[in-house]
Amino acid sequence: MSPPAALPQASPGDRIAVVLFALTIFVSAFLLFQVQPMVSKFILPWFGGSPAVWTTAMLFFQCVLFGGYVYAHLLGRHRSIRTQAAVHALLLALAAWFAASVLPDASLKPTGDEAPAARILLILAASVGLPYFCLATTGPLLQHWFTRTGRGDSVFRLYALSNVGSFVALLSFPYVFEPAFRLPEIGRMWTWGFWLFAAMCAAIALGLARGASGARDTTRAPTAADAAPSAPPGWTRRAAWVALPALASLAFIATTDHVSHDIAPEPRLWITTLALYLATFILAFDHPRWYRPGWTAAACVLAVLALSGRDAIPGWLGVDWDYGVSALRGLHYAAMFLICLACHGELYRRRPADTRRLTEFYLFMSFGGACGGLFVALVATHLFDDYHEWPMMLVAALTLACAVLAREARGAFGARAPAMLGGLATLCLGGLVLFWEDPLHLRGAPGRDHERILLDQSRNFYGTVSVAERRHPDDPVRDHRVFYSGQITHGIQYLDPARRRLPVTYYGEDSGIGQTLHWVMARQPSARVALVGLGAGTLATYARATDRYDFFEINPEAVRVAERWFDNVSACLAVEKRMIVGDARLKMEQLPADVKYDVIVLDAFTGGSVPTHLLTQEAFAIWRRHLADDGFIAINITNGYLNLYPVVRAQAEALGMGFRNRWQASDASRHVRQNQHFVMTHDAAYLARHPSVNRQWFDAGGALVRTESLDVPGVPLWTDHYSSLNAIELRD
Repeated sequence: MSPPAALPQASPGDRIAVVLFALTIFVSAFLLFQVQPMVSKFILPWFGGSPAVWTTAMLFFQCVLFGGYVYAHLLGRHRSIRTQAAVHALLLALAAWFAASVLPDASLKPTGDEAPAARILLILAASVGLPYFCLATTGPLLQHWFTRTGRGDSVFRLYALSNVGSFVALLSFPYVFEPAFRLPEIGRMWTWGFWLFAAMCAAIALGLARGASGARDTTRAPTAADAAPSAPPGWTRRAAWVALPALASLAFIATTDHVSHDIAPEPRLWITTLALYLATFILAFDHPRWYRPGWTAAACVLAVLALSGRDAIPGWLGVDWDYGVSALRGLHYAAMFLICLACHGELYRRRPADTRRLTEFYLFMSFGGACGGLFVALVATHLFDDYHEWPMMLVAALTLACAVLAREARGAFGARAPAMLGGLATLCLGGLVLFWEDPLHLRGAPGRDHERILLDQSRNFYGTVSVAERRHPDDPVRDHRVFYSGQITHGIQYLDPARRRLPVTYYGEDSGIGQTLHWVMARQPSARVALVGLGAGTLATYARATDRYDFFEINPEAVRVAERWFDNVSACLAVEKRMIVGDARLKMEQLPADVKYDVIVLDAFTGGSVPTHLLTQEAFAIWRRHLADDGFIAINITNGYLNLYPVVRAQAEALGMGFRNRWQASDASRHVRQNQHFVMTHDAAYLARHPSVNRQWFDAGGALVRTESLDVPGVPLWTDHYSSLNAIELRD
């Protein structure tokens, strides 16, 4: 990107001032967006590894950004530049003191019983609130001060430059800083960077105060402050300043939610969407040549229809249309990029001509961005029982794109253009509303031999849970209920009393966990078992009257659904059974040291949104501390997106424990799904009796063709500070 334009005959002092303004804005933006993934990653293990940690953190950062813009707007309205400089210098000094330690102190760590969203906001406010607020004021305030230097013509390029700094920060965190340094080290470097920024910003404020102390400099170029006041923008334009960034923010956060719930909440995925979001700011605000309204709107329409068509067209027409994981994720990114580019391009077209309106413009713009975050994090979570903000956002984006196309086509097609495009928009929106397929596939499809009924669905901080019943009119013995977390099956229970206690899906008696529990029961008259991840409570069917079972479940809604619609837990034979609600890692860490389990089952990784904090070195230290000497850690690593085998193998080797892997093919007749369990233990007899079985491929006659190796060389030991998914992603 080209540097800010220089005015002719600029003096060396002017050029130094421009460079100082540019560097300060760049550094502030870099720090602003470096701290977001850093602090969010640090607190992720404290809140169950939920994708909502990032959504809530983004709400905090957007609201503080809005507060910073309010401060800049109000301070910029003060007539005395010396007062502005003095007030801001005081804020810089105070923020520099608080920036000495930006990572949350251990005293702020939750117990697991608090309301997670409120606790996250409190932690962020206490740890990074004031330094972030100070950084948030920099863009609009320094751009306002920059217009007083006679260079207001390039002020919007400074805004683009700030987004370049943000972009560099986002890319450098997962690919430069995170692999090379631990989070506390990154935090210390961030503190040094903040002190450098504060010194540069204070130097600018001091220079402006000195310049304002004398008479007006008649040799400088005229500025916006010398011109006659312009008419204030109308409320229609101001409404656009709010609505357009609100839609862009909604697109960014809803897409991040969508992708994170399908894969896992980790910085690389968060940063991809945030980087694309910032890239649209850079393109839109650098120069009008980068945003072509007609082409952008047309591409936006195609991308939105392609996304919605994936869900709508197959169920409607019976078409087999599957993009694959990587292609589908790329389509989400492309659609989000085009939507945000359209929003920010239209926002730039409506920018104020009078640069004295800059702080007001940025104020309304940041308010719109905060509204998008507020809607997803607070309103949608409590108002909707599913992620309805996603299709709502697509409908709004399609409406905007059609409106832009109508405006651009008016010159080419005359009066007929609005009617033509209005008809197209009506068809598109009608298709989305009428044919949007239920993600749980409850509407049925031609040729299916069963009826599906939705019994329950709810949503909270941790996601959506639901229960559907599948009835087979011609074979009622096969009737069953299904527990869903998001769109992933997390348990099945037959309705037929004779089959009601059968362990199915991933937990059959010949699965890795089934074999392990039978081994323990054959050798011990009683066993103590910890189950991490409840689902439908299928593993409770293994309990004997002499056993003790502890169920750990982070989501209260999952507990409610499992206890209301399934009776695996209530009918559990264990002499003692406890339901422990909260993050399993936090709750087990709080247990007395003498609590030892014969089997710890980690069963939270079968679907999207893998809680990576349960698979780190710090987590396994907790599991090992509460494991009996010859106990077993059994991990259900079945996952359609990630190969978790090298991750858990590295943890077993780090603990010096033996291990085996058990892969099992699906068996539809028994409702057994393809599953994979990894078991860690010091029990040599068990390991000798149960050798590893990796993924196997058979021909049509049932003969073994080949065995697939699951190991991936070079995967580092996961810790709370670093757990990249790049090497273990399953490719299409």
